[in-house]
Amino acid sequence: MSDIKQQVLDALSTVIEPELHQDIVSLKMVRDLAIEGDTARFTIVLTTPACPLKNVFQDRCNAAVVGHVPGIQRLDIKWDSQVPTDRRIQGRLDVPMKSIIAVGSGKGGVGKSTISVNLAVALAEAGARVGLMDADILNPNVPTMTGLGYGRPKVSNDKMIPLEAYGVKVMSTGFLTTPDKPMIMRGPMLHAAIRQFFTDVDWGELDYMVVDLPPGT
Repeated sequence: MSDIKQQVLDALSTVIEPELHQDIVSLKMVRDLAIEGDTARFTIVLTTPACPLKNVFQDRCNAAVVGHVPGIQRLDIKWDSQVPTDRRIQGRLDVPMKSIIAVGSGKGGVGKSTISVNLAVALAEAGARVGLMDADILNPNVPTMTGLGYGRPKVSNDKMIPLEAYGVKVMSTGFLTTPDKPMIMRGPMLHAAIRQFFTDVDWGELDYMVVDLPPGT
């Protein structure tokens, strides 16, 4: 490693992650450092695309490097995220998703689906790979809220391809039924249907799966 790179890393090691109380170099948040002329280019890897500390890191990195490392006049920082995998779902389902966010309520009509859709869209806008599963089998509202209506998912390699809206992959029983032919299911059938939405849908790699649960769950 060149002397100038090491000096930049040494300077960045004074930048502390405010929640973990360790420096960003030790935490391996700094990747792909390169020096081009008077510019230091590198990527900061965050634990979530929606991290509110980007401006804090930007300011602190500039303060630590520019004016303190000879020859470096500016920083070019790119942002990436590496969402940690929730250990509770490892081994439970053979699905490539890191975190599951379940949105539930004790009763219906309290805005659960609205929260689920808005949360999924906000995470997608922040740069995350997001899936939205409408697990409210008997009263699916997500198709209407996402503007997808009663679209039909295609099938490829024996798996359904989720529809997409606002950068979010969406699956709902509303795509498999029509308003005049609602589904009638009991407990074990509901459980099996929800499990199929995990295993029989080609979600691809996801950072977050937002699940809109049925009322009372």
